Amino acid sequence: MFKIYWTGAHGEACSHNEALLTKALELVKEKRDAGFSFVTMVAQDPHQVGKPGVDSVVDGKTPDGHDYEWSKAGRAGKPRRNDKVIVNKDH
Repeated sequence: MFKIYWTGAHGEACSHNEALLTKALELVKEKRDAGFSFVTMVAQDPHQVGKPGVDSVVDGKTPDGHDYEWSKAGRAGKPRRNDKVIVNKDH
């Protein structure tokens, strides 16, 4: 089941339930094309296992063995230890 929310022309909040993903996506596109603002869709998948994203990192590895290097500090533009930093001395 998907719940679709959008903001109406006068700021009123509207919502709609849709059972099929393709129909839900079509409704989202229809609302956006019609000029509605803040159109978003959420779902609760009963077959989902675990939390979305990485739920644990041990010794720099995700549960499936991949390297995990994301950090909040890295999002702010601060170079990480393995990043190549180019310094332009002309400016």
